[in-house]
Amino acid sequence: MRNSVLSVTLLLCIAPLAIAQTITGTITGTVSDATGAVAPNVKITAKNEATQVQSTATSNDSGIYTLPSLTVGNYTISAESTGFKKTVLGPFPIEVNQTVRLDIALQVGNVSESVEVVGIAPPLQTESTQTGQTLSSKRLTDLPFNGRNVVSAILLVPGAVQTNPGSVNTATRFSGRAFVNGNREQTNNFLLDGVDVNDSMDNRIGYTPSVDALQEVQVMTGNGSSEYGNSAGAVVNMTIRSGSNAMHGTLFEFLRNDKLDANTFFANQNNALTKDKQRRALRQNIYGGTLGGRIVRDKLFYFVNYEGTQRRDSGPSQSSVAPLDWRNGDLSRLPQVINDPATCQVVGGTRTCQPFPNKQIPLNRIVGPARVLLSDPALYPLPNSTGTGALGVVNNYSGSAANFLKNNQGDLKVDWRASSKDNFMFRYSQGFYTDGTQRPVLPTLAAAVKEGPTLGAVVAWTRTISSSMVNDLRYGLTRTGITDSFADPFGTQTGGNAKLGIPGGQLAPGFSSLTPGEGLANIGNNGILSDGRDNKFHISETLSWSKGRHFLRFGANGVRYQQNRFYSGNNGALGTFGYSALFSGSQFSDFLLDQVSSKGVGQGDGRRWGQRHWRFGTFFQDDWKVSNSLTLNLGLRWEYTQPLYEVNDLQANVDLGTGRLRLAGKDGNSRALYDPYYKQFMPRVGFAWSPEMFNKRLVVRAAFGLTSFLEGTGVNLRLPLNPPFFYESNQNYDLTTGASSSRIGFSDLPSFSGTLAGNIRTWDPDLRPQFTQQRNVSVEYLLSGNLVVSAGYVSQRATHTIVARDRNQPLPGPSNVNPSQWVSAQLRRP
Repeated sequence: MRNSVLSVTLLLCIAPLAIAQTITGTITGTVSDATGAVAPNVKITAKNEATQVQSTATSNDSGIYTLPSLTVGNYTISAESTGFKKTVLGPFPIEVNQTVRLDIALQVGNVSESVEVVGIAPPLQTESTQTGQTLSSKRLTDLPFNGRNVVSAILLVPGAVQTNPGSVNTATRFSGRAFVNGNREQTNNFLLDGVDVNDSMDNRIGYTPSVDALQEVQVMTGNGSSEYGNSAGAVVNMTIRSGSNAMHGTLFEFLRNDKLDANTFFANQNNALTKDKQRRALRQNIYGGTLGGRIVRDKLFYFVNYEGTQRRDSGPSQSSVAPLDWRNGDLSRLPQVINDPATCQVVGGTRTCQPFPNKQIPLNRIVGPARVLLSDPALYPLPNSTGTGALGVVNNYSGSAANFLKNNQGDLKVDWRASSKDNFMFRYSQGFYTDGTQRPVLPTLAAAVKEGPTLGAVVAWTRTISSSMVNDLRYGLTRTGITDSFADPFGTQTGGNAKLGIPGGQLAPGFSSLTPGEGLANIGNNGILSDGRDNKFHISETLSWSKGRHFLRFGANGVRYQQNRFYSGNNGALGTFGYSALFSGSQFSDFLLDQVSSKGVGQGDGRRWGQRHWRFGTFFQDDWKVSNSLTLNLGLRWEYTQPLYEVNDLQANVDLGTGRLRLAGKDGNSRALYDPYYKQFMPRVGFAWSPEMFNKRLVVRAAFGLTSFLEGTGVNLRLPLNPPFFYESNQNYDLTTGASSSRIGFSDLPSFSGTLAGNIRTWDPDLRPQFTQQRNVSVEYLLSGNLVVSAGYVSQRATHTIVARDRNQPLPGPSNVNPSQWVSAQLRRP
């Protein structure tokens, strides 16, 4: 597998596209007379059973008719022609992006007579070669999704797996992505009413509709038509329900609590939570309702829904804290020799140190954060239960912790049948989500909070130009917000570093991350702060034309991305101080003596940056009925993704050939600092064959196609996070450099002063999207009724996948100047 590399420390890529793909269905077929000859000029009418909205077409000289752009629902179809009885078939369902083939045989007679055929539900896929599955609204509401998270429906589709299924079985909005057909989890594309609802930086779903609000969810796992782009995994195409002439609605409440839930297997196995009073309290309520109906009969319809979620869990929680003897400097239970770093000498290239007598560190030698924390049980509690592990310190503290989750969201959809040729649709969605830690088990632990406001809107106009031509115009926007911050539930973490003697100030409550080791819980948190708004503006147009034996579709679309973000960097606004046993023999003794072996910090000043780019796509698709038993799906797609630029040119790249820093828009550099790629040509070809000898009970399908994908990379890999606009540093210390100290804060970290220092992200100037070759071969056979057996083979191969690599790894070995001297890893970087 070939990879596109974005390097030095990290890489870059691009944001997923909000392509407005098909959210309607199509009915097609051949009309014949009693002799089997094709019947041209037959009027075909499809009627939506819920709204009574009708769509019409006329069979052409080959007897073929096509009714595209049909709203999802149940339909009845009728055929009328002079000299023949009226034929009525249905009702039968039309699904998202589905092509249903219904061949109609006319009977001689008066048009005032009719022949009705009921129970039509074509179970075989004879017109399309794509793979995947569609879930109807009934199936969605009948399935017991844990947390009412519809994303978990993806795992019902063949080829979809998740190594951590629990991540999609919760009400957490940003969690859970499936690996589809071996592709990475970030390569899926989520669409709602044809418009992107992804978080385009981190490749997560940004808005998860209520299960009760959905008409259908189609999970397309491969070989879609050329309408679809920017996905290597699954395209998850969701549609909101519509109103009808009859008013319909629901009210629901889904309750979970610790009184009704079974205990977990491992809790029982460990004999830790076998009694109700010992179990964590859980209160989860998911409630809401839907209402749909008509405003004007057969003309104007509405649908609204609301869903709220309140989840609270609290109760016993365990952690690992330093016992009293360790706090007093008595480390006699540790197996290591505890050396005094102040006595160490290097003689003849050999380092020798004097150990502390009886492994006892004098109290006056305990300095830095350890001195403050270990002398204040209110801030850093003493053990209150028997610990486990070799040293007896694991889970030696039992306390109480609490978490929360809140979500409120709703949708409004209006459908308007303006005339026999014009249909309009409007949908507006809004939600606000927050979850986090209400109270950690220890006062020194972080209370992280995540917030996610989201809104979206779509306007669509479907115009029937003639009986053989339909045009669809669509405009949409989505806005996804993600904010990561920290609370101070104990009132002890505001100005926390100053209390520990760590200078430099802080913009978030909490303590820098400290690693005392020996099985003890880390203290504090690095404080990763983030605040982003991801806006996408989309416009698309698709023309469908039935011509002879060809059903042609042409389309173009454009999406404008606005990505505004503050990010503190992975080292966080509070930073980290690491202790590693290098200087005194044990990690905890290094902590007591404040012998820091690593430290790092990001940027916490709240400075925002904004990246922009356009994405364009155009396609051609020909579904060619070569004969009544053979259909070819032929398509070609081309896309262009404009390189990302920062609105004020606040981004930089590094030329790996020269080592020079390249600033956006300066010295002849482009604003994006990497080159555009214009060769995203993606052919699609497939066939569906129903041998006549099997009387339409067997279909063989095969397809091959190319699809491209450019991921969002995650915010930490973006070029605005480079000096001189953003500083993030980390440093390792060893026996050559000597230990650092938390008491000087981060003042000794590298800074930008004429030479590059700290963490640098570089992007390959020839960056191109991932290309995936998709193949499938399948056979379906209709046994009886709706019972179908199928077998298939799916193959995918990805090239130019984008990965992050550390391009200046430290060289192994000693110094070139003095082979007997081992130098700092930082000094061994090329």
